Amino acid sequence: MLLKRGSACTGLAFRRQQRPIHKPPSDSDHFRARPVKQSVSAAAADSKRTAVVSGTGTFNGIGRACVREFLKQGYVVVGLDMNPPEDVEADEVLQQFQGSHHFLEVDVSEEASVKNAVGAARQFFGDQVHCVVNNAGLAIPSMPDDPAEKVAAFRKFLAVNLEGAFILAEACIPFMPARQSSIIHISSIRSKFAEPNTEGYTSSKAGMLGLTRAQAVSLDKKVRVNTVMPGYIDTPGSAGEITQDQHDWHLVGRAGHPQDIAHAVVFLADEEKAGFIDGCELMIDGGVSAKLVYPD
Repeated sequence: MLLKRGSACTGLAFRRQQRPIHKPPSDSDHFRARPVKQSVSAAAADSKRTAVVSGTGTFNGIGRACVREFLKQGYVVVGLDMNPPEDVEADEVLQQFQGSHHFLEVDVSEEASVKNAVGAARQFFGDQVHCVVNNAGLAIPSMPDDPAEKVAAFRKFLAVNLEGAFILAEACIPFMPARQSSIIHISSIRSKFAEPNTEGYTSSKAGMLGLTRAQAVSLDKKVRVNTVMPGYIDTPGSAGEITQDQHDWHLVGRAGHPQDIAHAVVFLADEEKAGFIDGCELMIDGGVSAKLVYPD
């Protein structure tokens, strides 16, 4: 697949995000999970399906959209992010389901931090996790221009985007009931198609596809594992507006919304609707990847 420079495809899922999901933590942050809002009891969690979603801080991001959709489906949800959740009071869905969600500040690339967070969250998900959504990741895909910084940047992409997904899944698997649970990795269209200067991001997202297959086999007859690959996702309210040409680039006539990904995630988590789907990759890109485009 060849892409025209300046086309809507070049932005893809992360064009409109202006800051990384993760920020460098202090030493103490590696070893503790800081609760942002305590809002659900273990008794309530025992009677509901539960989900742990990473990368939930951004108000208009995919992770927050997943939290909202899980809440609408009756889940208890624990959200993880390096940053406090934005505009909780302005989030109508969070306000509607105040007794069913909880947020923790945690660095998913740090095993001790993740284990501490899962331990702290157990009182909220009642020792059962029915779905883990690995959405946390560095949001800006480009590598630094300085050659001296590239190796460190490459390693950071792998540590957060790929290792973080593995670490969180491993921490939650002991609490996932057999044949009732799923892990869903949020990869990217960039796992299949690359642009210049995105080696770290592209490699980390491609690695999630291999991780999906390996975990699906390792967790045979226990936990289903699948990957969602978003394309160009618009996040309303962030800087810059998508042009009509960029919308028209998509076969469906528009760029994606965070809810498009969240709906797919909730579907894959549903044992009745998606119980026969395991080890699969779901591309959600408005048809862009179906195109063959030659240079002008």
